[in-house]
Amino acid sequence: MVQAMSSKMHRQAWEDWGSVNPLYAVLTDPQFRYGGDREAFFRTGEEFVTFLLAECDRLGLAQRRERALDFGCGVGRLTAPLGIRFDSVIGLDVAQSMVETAQQRHADRPNCTFEVHASDDLSRFGDETFDLVVSVFVLQHLPTLRAILVYLGELVRVLQPGGALIVQLPSKVPPPDTLPPWQTREGLRRRGAPLLRRLGVSPAFLYRRLDWVPEMTMTGVPEVQIRQTLIEAGGRVVYTTPADVDRNGTESRVFFVTR
Repeated sequence: MVQAMSSKMHRQAWEDWGSVNPLYAVLTDPQFRYGGDREAFFRTGEEFVTFLLAECDRLGLAQRRERALDFGCGVGRLTAPLGIRFDSVIGLDVAQSMVETAQQRHADRPNCTFEVHASDDLSRFGDETFDLVVSVFVLQHLPTLRAILVYLGELVRVLQPGGALIVQLPSKVPPPDTLPPWQTREGLRRRGAPLLRRLGVSPAFLYRRLDWVPEMTMTGVPEVQIRQTLIEAGGRVVYTTPADVDRNGTESRVFFVTR
């Protein structure tokens, strides 16, 4: 299922997410819906990086740990723990609001750099730049399927031979909820809030008063298409985790890729 939006709307949605609730935007877990325990949130990043690098060790990947890229870094949940293990880490995100939060939160990690990424590719980096490239549950939020496939190829291109590209991407996403009719109180709230946002009403006001959340594009890519794209870009899929299905019915896998 594809829910397409323009690039401008895509960027604005993620700026809004970064301003109203960056934690929930990264981990759509009910405990973070209205804030939650920030330390618990960042602990999930440490735990996940520990798992990812243990798998790399098991597979013999990314044994040189100099430069890493966290594509779609959000507030640095994975970037910071990667910074403990790599000489330097670059975190890229489409939203200035996310990047500013990451910079403030991780100011004590000078080897972690957070930057806004506004390009349609990774041409800012040369071929074979990074020992590790991580993009965890990010690409499905891009505006189009074509954009997702382009970035899969780009993530392979910037990977060092023998390095590891770790990408988590859903192969199936549930259809969007059907909105209630305008004539109902719930329908008026859910249909009206996005219109008010487009008219310039503050995202914080809408989030607090109308329980509105910014749009979050979700595009599923069949596993066979993911594999084919990675291989055509010069990658070799070494391992894929079993399918994980979350409480919303989204099915995803983590791909470990080298070249």
